[in-house]
Amino acid sequence: MRHARPLTTSTRPWVAPQAFSEGELLMESPRSEAQVDLANLIVIIALVTVAVSLFFLTAATVHLGELPPDSFFFVSQLPLGYWLGLLASVSLFLLRNRVKDRARTLLESSALILFSAYLFALPSLVYQDPRVLDSYQHEGDALVLLNSGGWYNGPVWYVYQFPGAYTFFAQLTAVAGIDPFQLIKYYPAALAVVLAILLYATTRTLGPNYSAVSSGFILSGLWFQLHLSPQSLELIPYVGIIYILVKMIDDEPRRKLWSIIALVSVPVLVMTHPETPLVLTLGTVAFFLLKPLVSAERIKTMRSNLLVIGPFFLALSIMVLVWWTAIASGALAQVESIVKGALAIGLGGISHGAPNVPTTPAPSYQTVILIQETVAVSVWLLGLSLLLFVRRFRTREYFLAGLFLAAISTIPVALFANADVLQRSYLFSLFPTGLLLASLLERGNVLRLGALPLARLVGAGLILMMIAFSMLMPIARYGGDSFDYLPQSSLFVSDVASGLTSNSVMFPHPGEYGWRFYAPSHGNLGAVLLEQKNIAGRPGGYVKFDTYAEFNLTFTQADNTSDYILVSNYYQNLYLLRFGSGSTYLLNLKMAFEAQAAMNFNLVYSTGTDRLYENRNLS
Repeated sequence: MRHARPLTTSTRPWVAPQAFSEGELLMESPRSEAQVDLANLIVIIALVTVAVSLFFLTAATVHLGELPPDSFFFVSQLPLGYWLGLLASVSLFLLRNRVKDRARTLLESSALILFSAYLFALPSLVYQDPRVLDSYQHEGDALVLLNSGGWYNGPVWYVYQFPGAYTFFAQLTAVAGIDPFQLIKYYPAALAVVLAILLYATTRTLGPNYSAVSSGFILSGLWFQLHLSPQSLELIPYVGIIYILVKMIDDEPRRKLWSIIALVSVPVLVMTHPETPLVLTLGTVAFFLLKPLVSAERIKTMRSNLLVIGPFFLALSIMVLVWWTAIASGALAQVESIVKGALAIGLGGISHGAPNVPTTPAPSYQTVILIQETVAVSVWLLGLSLLLFVRRFRTREYFLAGLFLAAISTIPVALFANADVLQRSYLFSLFPTGLLLASLLERGNVLRLGALPLARLVGAGLILMMIAFSMLMPIARYGGDSFDYLPQSSLFVSDVASGLTSNSVMFPHPGEYGWRFYAPSHGNLGAVLLEQKNIAGRPGGYVKFDTYAEFNLTFTQADNTSDYILVSNYYQNLYLLRFGSGSTYLLNLKMAFEAQAAMNFNLVYSTGTDRLYENRNLS
């Protein structure tokens, strides 16, 4: 009987190497495989180290205390290290296919956190003071809520209508002990990280292979929002409810559990911000109609959709109806006014342009506007292309398409009546577009033009758009900071003015934001008021009504009755950037206004940039 010899290296049969999509070869030898993994690990660690180091190096070397009237100022201060670090963080996305399982999850989540830090967290470290004037107003309103002991029938209109976000901001100070000023400053950085992680979790349920890129695409398009405000905070429950509703559609065994979670989330959605529940309601209606329109069994399809999301839609609709009629009646009246204004203006409004949009901005700010418009139109066209050319949607994709249609349906209101709506329209269309791309790219065969597959092309285009948007972010997002930022010198005078609790203080709009922030700490819990004919001896902060529309500063008899007037050089940046060639007229008005004030008032406090005048008749 012949005995078989054990196979030696020379007699062992040859095994062909296995080819992988990443272009790597996994050889039979464990040693060779370890070398490939080690090489990838070294590259990844090197890129992470470079990105982290250059981020903190930029934060340590760039310090901005005052901003000139130049939309390119922020981007001009960024060193080469910033761009190299941003490139390193983007490169991590390109290496995601070289690792698998938990290692890939760790790599992608780390890349998104680094990416969001470069886009959103850096100003929190390089700016001496918080950016975006609205942040001071909202935090001041939260402090009013904290000190007044309740929101119902409170002194601040918006807090009474939608108290959810203000309650959260107030608790961060009352319970967590976070200083209000530091909260405003670092809130964008913290929110960006939370949003990045939540987006990644949501996109992974839709398309694991493209989750990081789709999330990065959404983050790179956020040139609007993320400062401390109800709208930015509502992005968390907005993305969260999309995640829950997608789970309700896909996860049939646990649909009841997801439905309960969705129903519990309804009050948070309705009480925090006015537009988000309206967009969700309208988007759900569009979802109910979209799939039946292209389905042969329309009634059956609609019944199926109603069984899945119907309970959530019903609860959301009832909550919105009850809340807006019983509590937020003022907001309801304002929305009705905007819609009626849009209908009254009609198509003729296009020729006049949207209100509040500068017609002759400075060249640098004109570039900012063009970049913002280009990014927004690109996202809108991308979303519409998906709806027009992709024929085989799944149920969850019809839902995302409905949210997109709900967002762009508000564009006419922006064109005819209220330009601020245009930014919200873009914001609410950006998220479903990115999420829809993640789902469709995962099913690559549905992205084709005839017999030509387009999945690779669309995936590459998505990465290129993410890179392009991130490179434009320092201009698109921070180009308007020159008139949306208060330096320390302005904040000091605002603090002094807010301490005049027994007197009336008049501010040319929007000079009241610093006062609104500091007033609650001095015991003044009232809202900012519109100037009356006679405000002598009437405690509180007042703004000139006329400056809301055109920022005109004309000294009036009503101004002469105020106890104090606060005038800031801040308006020079505002005029020069927003009105460009037309700024000379407004600057002359401001000089004449302050000269008239100096004739009737005494200068009692000045920091060089801001001046507080006291009425000579004040005893």
